[in-house]
Amino acid sequence: MNRIVLPLLALGALLAALPARALDVGKPDVHAFIEKMVKEHHYPRARLVHLLGATEIDQGIIRAIQHPAEALPWYKYRAIFITPARIAAGKKFVGERAKPLDHAWNTYGVPPEIVAALVGMESYYGRHEGSHSALTALATLAFGYPRRASFFRKELADYLLLCRQNKLDPTALKGSYAGALGAGQFMPSSYLAYAVDADGGGSDLFSHWADITASVAHYLASHGWRRGEPVAAPAAVPGNVDATSLEGRTLAARALRAKGVVFDAPVAATAPVRLVRTMTRKGPKYWVGLPNFSVLMSYNNSPLYALAATQLASHIEAETDSAPDTPAAHQG
Repeated sequence: MNRIVLPLLALGALLAALPARALDVGKPDVHAFIEKMVKEHHYPRARLVHLLGATEIDQGIIRAIQHPAEALPWYKYRAIFITPARIAAGKKFVGERAKPLDHAWNTYGVPPEIVAALVGMESYYGRHEGSHSALTALATLAFGYPRRASFFRKELADYLLLCRQNKLDPTALKGSYAGALGAGQFMPSSYLAYAVDADGGGSDLFSHWADITASVAHYLASHGWRRGEPVAAPAAVPGNVDATSLEGRTLAARALRAKGVVFDAPVAATAPVRLVRTMTRKGPKYWVGLPNFSVLMSYNNSPLYALAATQLASHIEAETDSAPDTPAAHQG
């Protein structure tokens, strides 16, 4: 999935203007990658040298990954995704894709509005799947971004294997600046692991909605989605409670309550939960992320992302044209 979203068009234009440089296949790290692919996956060496040697390191992509939308305060981040237009498009999407969404729900236990919310956030319901060369994005981050080089080298390897497996041209596919692909913005490793062939034509996460919706639901189910359980609940944190020490930690529900946090959610006392602080224009507001919240964070490791997805799903389900900052305790 595309774990980083850059909503600022002006910044995007600036990044696109930054210079690129050719990838040096003689560098030790690139050479080691090529040799590993040849040895472990029998990938033709000449083909790899040609592909990577013709790929450029794009500084704009590196700049983009360093400025994720998840760094914004909640009220700005939320405004990107929880809009009347996106909610209306989500309602239309659920109506138009009712059959594959219902199939995914029946098969994996993930409600249609949850799948719709993720696809709505990731690609605006398939309208914007990314304009970057997936090969350039992954190679740039694999060999030009040391902080996460190991992760992106694995993704680059999986991308090349994915293309070989599906007889795709690796130079032709477009995706996000992080190399995420298709309407659900799956990273190559997730594509290989969780893509579903729901209609018998091979798993196509770019244009086959039966495959797309089933694959998103399959991903969530594989990461522990609990059928029929809520996702998040508003919380109250008394002034004598040190909320900072609790944020980001996973605790049993009864343990968080014992710390003084007040929330109402029908989960077991032993259920793993987390306290989430969001910054509104009026100050901090707290939520408790329940087990399904953590599953959404596996899609994008950000509590803001998980909360926005939950709220978008709630609005789509409720069929409302308004978008207030309301409690999001979807029942699935």
